[in-house]
Amino acid sequence: MPRSPGVATRSLTFTYPGSHPHWTYETIPLPIPKNLILIQVTASTLSSCDIAILNTQMLWAKPGEKGLGRDFAGVVTYVGSNNEMKWRVGEEVCGIYYHPYGAGTLASHLLLDPNRDGVFRKPEILPTFEAAAFPLSFSLAYQCLKNVKLTPSSTVCVFGGTTSIGLFAIQLAKKHFKVKRVVATCSAGESDALTRYMGADDVVDYTRVEERDLIDAVLATAGETMHFDIVVDTVGTTPIIMERLKDLTPPKTGWYVTTVGDKDHPEGASFLSSSSFGKTLVGAIRGPRYKVEGVVSNLDTLKLGMELYEQGLLKIVVDSVISWDKYQEALDKLQTGGAHGKIVIKIDEF
Repeated sequence: MPRSPGVATRSLTFTYPGSHPHWTYETIPLPIPKNLILIQVTASTLSSCDIAILNTQMLWAKPGEKGLGRDFAGVVTYVGSNNEMKWRVGEEVCGIYYHPYGAGTLASHLLLDPNRDGVFRKPEILPTFEAAAFPLSFSLAYQCLKNVKLTPSSTVCVFGGTTSIGLFAIQLAKKHFKVKRVVATCSAGESDALTRYMGADDVVDYTRVEERDLIDAVLATAGETMHFDIVVDTVGTTPIIMERLKDLTPPKTGWYVTTVGDKDHPEGASFLSSSSFGKTLVGAIRGPRYKVEGVVSNLDTLKLGMELYEQGLLKIVVDSVISWDKYQEALDKLQTGGAHGKIVIKIDEF
C-alpha cells in the first residue's frame, strides 16, 4: 500500500525544564486538516519568553517535546479546505504562535489555525526579518501600558529600555499614548543613544550605580510628580524593587507590570512562578498593583502596530540575524542581556 504524501519538517525542541534544545524531525501528512494552513517559516525569533519557558518547572507535568520561538514570518504552502476562500498558497504572512506546552516557531514549517492563532498578511513595505521581530514584543509592550489609563500628564518608567519590549514601550508611550515623560534604564553609550532616539526623555545608566541606589536614581528623573504612573519591567523583579515599589508608583493608582516575572526566584524568570503569583495577590489588596503580563494573540493589537509602522511612528529594531544552526549564540546573548532589540533566527530551507 503506497504511503500518503507528507512534508518533512525540522524543529528546535526541548524535553524537560533545563534540558538542552535539540532538533526534532517529523513528517506532516497531506492533505492537512481542513481548518488549518501550513506555513514554511523563513524567520523566527528567540526572546526572554523562551528562556522563561525553558526553566519553568510546571512543564514537568507535560511530557513530550516542547518547541522554542513564538514569532514568525513565512509563506503559506498548503491551505485546508475550509480556508481556501480566505488564504492562498504563496502569501507572505507573519504573527504570533504561542503554545508554551507545544510546538514553537523555530521550525521549518508551522501548522496553525488562522482563526485562533495571531497570523496576518505581511505588508509589502515590511521586511521579512522585521516582520518576525515585531509581533510578540509589540503586543506585550502594548498590553503592559494598557493596564493604566495614560494621559498627556502621565509618567512612565521602563526597566530594560533596549530590550525589544522596552523599545516598543518607549515608542508607544511617547508617540501613541503621548505621555508627558518616559524614563528608561539601560547602559551608557549606544544603549543610551538608542533609547533617547526612540523617545525616552531621560535615561539612567544602571551599570554606574549599586542596585540599592538605582531606585533613587530613577526617581530623581521622574519630574515634579516624583513617581511614575506605571513601571514596565522587562528584565525581572528583584527584592530591592519590591521594597521600594510604593516609592516608584502610587499605592492607590500605580502599576508595576513585568514581562518576565520574578528574576531571583529559584524557578528562574518565570511568569508561572508561585512567587510572582503571591506578589500579584498582595498588590491587588494593598497596592500598587503588580502584574506579570502574559502573551495574548490579538489581531487588533497587531494591526495597530502595522498602522503605526506605516505612519512612521514605530521603528522595529533587529539586534542581529542568526542562522538557525547557531541558535545557541542567540540563547547565550539573551541570557547575558546584551541584545539591543530582537534577535531574529533565519530559517534556512529544509
